[in-house]
Amino acid sequence: MKAVKVRKEFAERVRKDLERRGFKDRRRRIRFEDGAVIIPVVDDFSIPSPHYEIIEDLNPVFREKRNFREIVESIAGFYPRYADLKVFGDVGVMKLPAEILKYKREIAEGVVKNYRLDSVWLDRGRHGMERRPEMEPVVGSKSLVEIKENGCVFRFDLTRVMFSQGNQYEKMRVAGLVNDGEVILDMFAGIGYFTVPVVRHSQAKKCYSIELNPDSYRFLIENIKLNDLEGVVPVLGDSMHVTPENFADRVIMGHIRCQDFIEKAIMALDGEGWIHYHEAVPERIIRRPVRRVERAAERMHAKLIEVSMRKVKNYSPGVYHVVVDARIRKS
Repeated sequence: MKAVKVRKEFAERVRKDLERRGFKDRRRRIRFEDGAVIIPVVDDFSIPSPHYEIIEDLNPVFREKRNFREIVESIAGFYPRYADLKVFGDVGVMKLPAEILKYKREIAEGVVKNYRLDSVWLDRGRHGMERRPEMEPVVGSKSLVEIKENGCVFRFDLTRVMFSQGNQYEKMRVAGLVNDGEVILDMFAGIGYFTVPVVRHSQAKKCYSIELNPDSYRFLIENIKLNDLEGVVPVLGDSMHVTPENFADRVIMGHIRCQDFIEKAIMALDGEGWIHYHEAVPERIIRRPVRRVERAAERMHAKLIEVSMRKVKNYSPGVYHVVVDARIRKS
């Protein structure tokens, strides 16, 4: 788990900034160590500053009396790899490997009691290009939640649409790259994962947000209103068929299985612009996403001016979620 180590005189300023931008990990307490202040942050935080040092928090102090690991160990007798709990407001979502599924009810009851939640669901994965979640109610039935992240409000039904808490830094990173007056295309907008923070935290002229899943599209509309955004054009449809050509300065491809859409993204660029292409890739072929963008540009007779790749997060054992930033000029 990550934290920032701050000198006392800068601690309050840094804390307020982290909270305002949604980077502070609210599950853990701020503590003092060796005369410095240790402020917990989300795992994908990586913004450098002269006022703090990013460290690995080896002695975290959780707000709850017992954390998820302790609950699982007390019931199952051990804590397996890849067991996980995410909390959205007053609703919890668990991932449990097969070897402890038989304890799901007892674990969920412990989570409800210790985290003071209304309901707990079991995440059984996501399916198709629409990223529809398969959720099993374990305790309670509440599924409509509202959370705040990076100064943005998101409302969604976790049984109908997906929401990833692990991409907070990436959303703000892209928002920080947007130049004033840019026209943005969000090809897989979901409920507004990138659209909302990009429009809220930049001076983009317009953002066209395409979403295939009708349930996600409905919450996209709702989240645009909740955040009082202007200049967003939501589109219900398949990006392969409804994406216009020659209009965008920047294309966000936030779906991790969208390799077939790279050429369509290049076609959307207005002469020259940026594509942010996401993919889940095994470590042993880690350069595959870059090669895919390079080959797509070659097929389109376009010039790849700049290209880089960064890790967003761990996706599964031996697999990384990465993003390729590519600046492309069309012929």
